[in-house]
Amino acid sequence: MSRFEEEMRRLEGLGPKEREEWQERMKGLCRCPGCATYNECTARKKELLFCILGKSQDCQIEAKVCDCPVCKVTDELGLRYAFYCRRGSESQLP
Repeated sequence: MSRFEEEMRRLEGLGPKEREEWQERMKGLCRCPGCATYNECTARKKELLFCILGKSQDCQIEAKVCDCPVCKVTDELGLRYAFYCRRGSESQLP
């Protein structure tokens, strides 16, 4: 089992408040706003943490440079994929 899968299982056992605190901590590590692919629409909608929450639902995102591989969330959770904002969360990708 990957580190990501282990962490997602651990989160299932947490209460709503603890899950929200975890999510806020991950958002604090999130690299999305510094990424060239992050745009005005995603900023206006305050979309972050695509790797966990899934791709943008309302914004058109042009693939430019992907900062996912150098994101602290990637390190912390052992993520393997990229362009989550366009492709979906880690759990949705192959």
